[in-house]
Amino acid sequence: MTTTVKRPEIGKGGSACQKLATISPAKGNGQKVFKHWVDRCGERSEMATKKTKIGETYWYGWSMFVPSTWKNTDAGFDIVNQFGAFPSKKGRRYKCGGIGSKISRQGSNFIFDFQRQGNSVDVECTKFTLAKVSQLQGQWTDFVMHVKWTGNRDGFLKLWMKTGNGKYIQKINHRGATFWNDEGTGPYFKMGLYKGNPNFKGPAPRSLYTAEYRLGDANSSFKQVAPRLSKQKIAD
Repeated sequence: MTTTVKRPEIGKGGSACQKLATISPAKGNGQKVFKHWVDRCGERSEMATKKTKIGETYWYGWSMFVPSTWKNTDAGFDIVNQFGAFPSKKGRRYKCGGIGSKISRQGSNFIFDFQRQGNSVDVECTKFTLAKVSQLQGQWTDFVMHVKWTGNRDGFLKLWMKTGNGKYIQKINHRGATFWNDEGTGPYFKMGLYKGNPNFKGPAPRSLYTAEYRLGDANSSFKQVAPRLSKQKIAD
């Protein structure tokens, strides 16, 4: 099981416009927390992981902290997770934007834009509403995902969320294609902040916190990847 991220991804404008920092763990807490920060002249501050294989099954686990400064009325969007297909097949047109699937703040909600091979079209997009921004602000939210990345109908994608001290709630239970069989590799997971371009709409600078990334293969389990360590309080 992979428990470390592969590399940081920083966008145009350099370190003055976007930063990725590791916050020192609180006393008695060995959990590493990442702060993702993007100013108006930047576009991304993300942690990328290794690419997966088409046809294989995986378990994912990760955590996200949304600052209380985020508002339901904020303009623009905030992409907080990407399941990127890169480099993607030339000419493929993604109906929900981006390349592959993603989780983002759109208006007052966090949405999972799930893009994959359709039964009769090259790209099918389904929007799953995961939660309102106000439900996640000022506390850690944990995610667990179980998925088989394939363009065939034997694929599946299941996603659970747990906010604060609550219980895990299943948000997605999809059966069918989850990807494409003609891409070079399966998607790779990214967590952090992606704003699209250096002149993004909405408040700036923008920040987000992440922790506890885990990736398991078909032999892993919900328990093995689920975030379970107590994470430090964020003074946002």
